[in-house]
Amino acid sequence: MTVSALRSAAVDWGFFYITNHGVSPEQLAAFQRAMRAFFALSKDVKGHVRRNATNSRGYFDDELTKNQTDWKEGFDFAGRHEDGPPSASSASTRLGDDQNQWLPEDALPGFRATMTAYFDSMEHISRRLLMLFAVALGERFDFFDQFYRSAADEDVNSSFLRLNYYPVAPDPEQTMGVYQHTDAGALTVLLQDDDVASLQVFHRGSQQWHLIPPRDGTYVINIGDMAQVWSNDKFVAPLHRVLANGAKARFSAPFFYNPSYGASIAPVVVGAGETPKYRPLSWRRFRSQRFAGDYADVGEEIQISHFRIHEH
Repeated sequence: MTVSALRSAAVDWGFFYITNHGVSPEQLAAFQRAMRAFFALSKDVKGHVRRNATNSRGYFDDELTKNQTDWKEGFDFAGRHEDGPPSASSASTRLGDDQNQWLPEDALPGFRATMTAYFDSMEHISRRLLMLFAVALGERFDFFDQFYRSAADEDVNSSFLRLNYYPVAPDPEQTMGVYQHTDAGALTVLLQDDDVASLQVFHRGSQQWHLIPPRDGTYVINIGDMAQVWSNDKFVAPLHRVLANGAKARFSAPFFYNPSYGASIAPVVVGAGETPKYRPLSWRRFRSQRFAGDYADVGEEIQISHFRIHEH
């Protein structure tokens, strides 16, 4: 993908495919086998690593999107820095009591190692993409690195990987796999099932929903809220949703490439004659409030529109 093609896709759709990403077919196959094996476990077993109101890492089957329950199961985990219990020294790099939860090795042999290796691959792809974002916006390739370092100047961020399982829906017209939303972070790298097309994106130009069908050997990339703020609305974080399926179950795995918790987010790509369109926001607070809305009905979910500067 050329920089100009990326810029065009980021401005118009906020969604695009990538190939030649460097993840081998063997690693992909091992990851998909491990993902399916996890969801094939009983709910009692998966319940041993269930997330809660203060730890956003682990298994769930009750997530809310825009205060409506999604028709899916999921499992979230972050990088190695979230292995082990939180401590005073790790407070700046975690949210609340966040801690990766892993099943015992004998419950699912090789699962943790497979997931951790895949996480590393997704982080590598995401950083390369963010470099292209920077160049497409007229900045140095490493421009956005400043938002991905901890207070101690460590290369630590709040990115996480999610495993999704969408069971067959008995009445798909009455529910959604995931209700419409935008992603909170900078960008998302999505692995879709090869044969179940359920993801839709809302195109602002046509004001219509469009299906994003799976393509073998590709990843789907979408722009997140933080990239929209950084770019001062040059890039768009699009609404998207997942339809429920009445015929076949679906699996997917989005990697959410998120800034460090200490990052202050504001328009940083503001050209001559432009004015910033957003007030600065705390990524820690924004992410915390987004998770609170995933876990329980807290009323209106926080959006970047709440930080928009309105002209008088």
